[in-house]
Amino acid sequence: MDGLTDALSFIGGFALGFLGGLLPGLHSNTMISVLASLGLDGRALGIMIISLFPAHLVSSYIPSIFFGVPESGTVMATLPGQRMVQRGEGVKALRTVLLSCALSALVSCALFSASLALFPPVYEAMRPHMRFILLGISALLLLRTKAPFLSAAIFALAGILGHLSLNSGMPDPFLPLFCGMFAMAAMTGWKKGAAPMQEDLPPENSIIWFTIIGVLLGFAADLVPGVGSPSQTAVFATMLMRMDTPGYLAMISSISVSQAVFSLSTSASIGKSRVGATAWLSETMDICANIPILLALFIASIALAAMLAHAFRIHAAKLASLDFSSLRFVLAAYLVAVAFIIDGWIGIVVLAASAALGKLTLGLEVERTNLMGAIIVPTLMLLFGIFI
Repeated sequence: MDGLTDALSFIGGFALGFLGGLLPGLHSNTMISVLASLGLDGRALGIMIISLFPAHLVSSYIPSIFFGVPESGTVMATLPGQRMVQRGEGVKALRTVLLSCALSALVSCALFSASLALFPPVYEAMRPHMRFILLGISALLLLRTKAPFLSAAIFALAGILGHLSLNSGMPDPFLPLFCGMFAMAAMTGWKKGAAPMQEDLPPENSIIWFTIIGVLLGFAADLVPGVGSPSQTAVFATMLMRMDTPGYLAMISSISVSQAVFSLSTSASIGKSRVGATAWLSETMDICANIPILLALFIASIALAAMLAHAFRIHAAKLASLDFSSLRFVLAAYLVAVAFIIDGWIGIVVLAASAALGKLTLGLEVERTNLMGAIIVPTLMLLFGIFI
């Protein structure tokens, strides 16, 4: 009976995660928090979490690529994904992400035992210097831009907004924050007309190397607070190496998957959960005692989600054929409704403020990567003991 219950829990979590990822703005943490409130058995809830999160991670790239509506993990995938859609390569972008997700899950699991041994000593060596490491990374992020002073201003404004949002008591502060800065701001520039026909092109072989690099970056990012999101980590990677658009997509998706896998390791070895789903999981079961089954279920969920998304890739690409100029009003209304349902009136205020900041960023022609100050600045304030 336990086997049947486990199977049903896996199927249920997978279905919820995959379908939830197709709805722009619906974060996996929000779905997990709802499940946690239902009073489910601890083991059943744990299995649902470990199957829901990977499935959601994979399917959330579909609206990110074809609609340009991101969540915190796919924010920076929106830009290159949309560029490929406008070139008729949206299916290639999706296939690149799916292959990278599957490969990075396997590579991360292969390195899992090594991560358990490496995380404790590396973390202890970095911990006394963590605030200066993050400060240095932030400085590099700003200095690499074309207009450092304008970038610093946007970075600071995003940080203030992020600090207020994160301390507002909203159930999901990232939803209005990122949807406003990236999706709502970008929608104002959508013009009449649809994207060209999307060709069913295969991914390039070179993405394998970017996937491996992404896994290593995901490993490192799990040790540094404030730069834990895949979007931020990928931005910092562009400072060190050049990559084409498919390579960037492969890197950001592999960072997402590897961070999720290695977050199980950090939770088991140093007691730190950099990923929300892992934090929830640690409250329902002993992660350290269940590592083999958790990794197996994670890989199974990633593989099933990738195969399902690949099977329906042509249907997903038809989303790009819609007239964005009229569709933007529907999507904007949807995001406003979701923000209100989840975060109430405060969510609407944050959504409006972040959309205005995103629009200002576009108007000043400043790199939108500076908006990631919304996470970095609050983390720096915490590390330096600045409480406002």
